[in-house]
Amino acid sequence: MSQSRPGRVRGLAVAVVVAGLAVPFLASTGSAETVARQVARPAAQPAAAAAAVLKCDVRTAPKHPIVFTPALRDAAARHTEGQGVLLLENCTSPSGTITDIKSGRLEVSGSATASCRGVADLTATGTATWRNGQGTSVGTSTLTASHPGSATLADNLLSGTVASGRLKGRTFSGSGTMTSDLNQCTTAAGFTQLTGTGQISFT
Repeated sequence: MSQSRPGRVRGLAVAVVVAGLAVPFLASTGSAETVARQVARPAAQPAAAAAAVLKCDVRTAPKHPIVFTPALRDAAARHTEGQGVLLLENCTSPSGTITDIKSGRLEVSGSATASCRGVADLTATGTATWRNGQGTSVGTSTLTASHPGSATLADNLLSGTVASGRLKGRTFSGSGTMTSDLNQCTTAAGFTQLTGTGQISFT
């Protein structure tokens, strides 16, 4: 199944973004028009959202987008690292089991073998600081994720496990829409940073 570059870049982005939890991509390069269509599509809802103990909206922090070092380019894949901050907002508990968490700040970092054409061997971690409706800290969580090998946009890879802290032992999954300019892949500077929005659910 052939996929366009935008979806692949979005994968790494959201992957590192949401605690490096996803990397749906790898295949052929797409045109700018195809990229626009991909980015414009509404984000799919997490399959397990109905059973979630916690569900939040996600967006990259305005002053802390996901930054890639070195930048991604249309060239041979190489070791790339990414880090940034995600804001978790409008948190609710569909199951009614978590009543104090209303928002959070997720600092994430990850690495993969990547280019604008594909990604492989992704690993990532994130530390979430949770807050209640009054803005008081109500705990932290450490999130981990990994995906050995390559992936396609059709794969549901925006997922991982809570290793410690609040929600320990829970799994998470989600979806995202990138708002960065994918045309940076063809510039001399390359694709250096990613911004986006989405949702994340813990079950």
